[in-house]
Amino acid sequence: MIEPLDEFYKRMTHRLNQLRQERTELEEILAFYAKVLAAQQETQQETAIPEIDLPEDRLRLKVEEGFPLIDRGDFQVDKDSSRELFLRICHLSMAENPVLKGAGKILLEAMETGKLDLVKLTTAVLQDDAEVIEGVANDLDVPVPVVQALTKLSLQPSLLASVQAVAQRTAINDWQYGYCPVCGGLPAMAALVGEEGKREALCSFCGHFWQLPRLMCPFCSTDKQEDLRYFHGEGDDLYRVYVCEQCRGYLKVMDTREGGDARTLAVDDVASGHLDLLAEEEGYQRKAPRLLGI
Repeated sequence: MIEPLDEFYKRMTHRLNQLRQERTELEEILAFYAKVLAAQQETQQETAIPEIDLPEDRLRLKVEEGFPLIDRGDFQVDKDSSRELFLRICHLSMAENPVLKGAGKILLEAMETGKLDLVKLTTAVLQDDAEVIEGVANDLDVPVPVVQALTKLSLQPSLLASVQAVAQRTAINDWQYGYCPVCGGLPAMAALVGEEGKREALCSFCGHFWQLPRLMCPFCSTDKQEDLRYFHGEGDDLYRVYVCEQCRGYLKVMDTREGGDARTLAVDDVASGHLDLLAEEEGYQRKAPRLLGI
């Protein structure tokens, strides 16, 4: 069942406020994300749910054969609202986040002078065209992950609207793959839910949630238990890091039996950034991009 978007933003805001009280050491980054989320919510209200022109039988066939429902290039983007949101996020980066301050200023100046073609960059992010994204980043001397992340944040309302349009049209509850059934994106983070500990994943691209097979690496699909293990930070049972010795990938997982909300994983992904550093120090690789690019 697809959750109404106003309820989604309500949940996210509640979780952000909760974490800001519980993890005061993260106030700076969480306060910044709270303002980004508020800007996204305002944009979402102006972004109409698009018409996705795909026949029902075609959608069912895709699910049966393990193909995502829509290609990334088929997502409908509200170009005007996403452009305004991109500018707002750049301004927020300058004013609210010391790490992103320089990047926000450079991107705004590039927009003003016409050096940055946002339509071209948006298309590249939608189609995961690494060559174009890297070219823009190198030309502007801004880190690639930051360029990709800020652009993606500005597209999120349009992506969520497209998910709403397509995901409710066919049954995808029995999806058994490690990639998103809507767009094929990799999981950014997952949550253990219920007494059985089912894994629900957040798509790193479109923001859809789906159920992951629990005893399998979502990245290379190995189910050899000797190659799969997890660890967690000292004194923190809320978050775990599941690692795969075959592909050296890792996935952060929140245990909702210890707290949190499976539908607000984007917030907890930011709040658990210390575990990304820990996993990477151990030689494991995050397969999906970080939400804020830092």
